[in-house]
Amino acid sequence: MNIKTKNLVKSYDKKKSHGIEVLKNINFEIKSKEKVALIGPSGAGKSTLVHILGLMDRPTSGKVYLDSVDCFAGDSSYLCNLRKKKIGFLFQFHYLMPDFTVLENILLPVWKEKNIKFREAQNSLRKIGLLHRQDHFPNELSGGEQQRVALVRALINNPKVIFADEPTGNLDRVTGLEVESLLFEASLELGSTLVLVTHNYELASKTDRVIKMVDGNIVKSFHKENL
Repeated sequence: MNIKTKNLVKSYDKKKSHGIEVLKNINFEIKSKEKVALIGPSGAGKSTLVHILGLMDRPTSGKVYLDSVDCFAGDSSYLCNLRKKKIGFLFQFHYLMPDFTVLENILLPVWKEKNIKFREAQNSLRKIGLLHRQDHFPNELSGGEQQRVALVRALINNPKVIFADEPTGNLDRVTGLEVESLLFEASLELGSTLVLVTHNYELASKTDRVIKMVDGNIVKSFHKENL
């Protein structure tokens, strides 16, 4: 999936103070199947940008095009449907539902088609070595196991684009490398565009291109060999 922004701005109004502009006239393009890392200091606007690109939040002004479609021309129902069909999310925190089993958590994004997706979810759990945990609850899993389940959930709709916001930020190095490997493998297998937010330069170096943000602006875009 191709991603393009045009004059993208996001600001928040604070009572009794001036508005805070988090994103400032962002213009860039990510080509279909490209793997891109967003880097920069905390507060640079990386997560805000990903939330807008992933249609979880609306910009104050400007446009986001996914495969040339002006997404925010649609209403909330349209955006929700587009997210379900085209987009997968993986965050720093797994956000698994505590009262649902591992298998149920994976099927949540496709709940209406859960009977169709049941075998696919089991096969994915088998691939990451957690099929024997399918009936367990999140609090019975380790942090690494929870994040692997969250990754399978992000991929259950076979997304055209995957957004990963600090996906290994809470994991030890060995477990983090395992999740990274699964993420890149899945992106390649699905032919998905991958957009990573990370402070980890080693992880960023594994992508095709790195985009650096500072104070709501894109200040540099370069290929990994120049990192």
